[in-house]
Amino acid sequence: MADRKFYEQFRKTPEGQALLRTIRFAEGTERGGPDSYRVMFGGSLAPDLKRHPDVVMKGRSTAAGAYQFLTPTWTSAQKRLGLTSFGPVEQDIAALDLARSRAMGLGGLSYLQKQGLTPDFVAALAPEWASLPTKEGKSYYGQPVKKYQKLQEVYTQGLKPLETTGQVSGGQQGQDVSSNGFLQGFLKAMTGSNTKETSVTNLLKQELMGQLLAPQTMASPLDFLSSYLNPYA
Repeated sequence: MADRKFYEQFRKTPEGQALLRTIRFAEGTERGGPDSYRVMFGGSLAPDLKRHPDVVMKGRSTAAGAYQFLTPTWTSAQKRLGLTSFGPVEQDIAALDLARSRAMGLGGLSYLQKQGLTPDFVAALAPEWASLPTKEGKSYYGQPVKKYQKLQEVYTQGLKPLETTGQVSGGQQGQDVSSNGFLQGFLKAMTGSNTKETSVTNLLKQELMGQLLAPQTMASPLDFLSSYLNPYA
């Protein structure tokens, strides 16, 4: 059984982020921010993230959070992983633990890194999340499901932010992806530094030029930098 540290590290990988986003999409909880983690069965929001709300909604289910944890499922994960709240990081960790357990027959989360989001991987998770299709394209529990092709599209899109900001190429190690690193790259690009520009600075440069050509819609410098310093917002 993997420990919490393993999941904390895996959730920072492109595959980890993309998988979590795909599950949120399938479960209908993706709100593009913290509210994704407050969604209760039926769509209303929990008052806070201190603990699982443990409320039967619509007389049917206690499912809550970004990954729609039932109360018993969350209680078990909380004890197993030492989770102290129902916050976003804790929910991500618990979801990855559930996904890994379901996919152990394929090789766990390492399969995702090697093979990608294949139909076999999605089907392995179907017993955990009713919105994911089996190999036959149906819900394991007879509920509406998302089509595999759409899930693959969402997963692929989910890889892109980390590919442009957190990945290294050409065997290079230790690329600075901190806020300071982004700012330095931005300044080098704008001042014509002879240092080889990274893909991030190219993106910044292209975006700024686009903003300059459309001054009526140009964001403030702080907003512009913020959007790149916090790519997962």
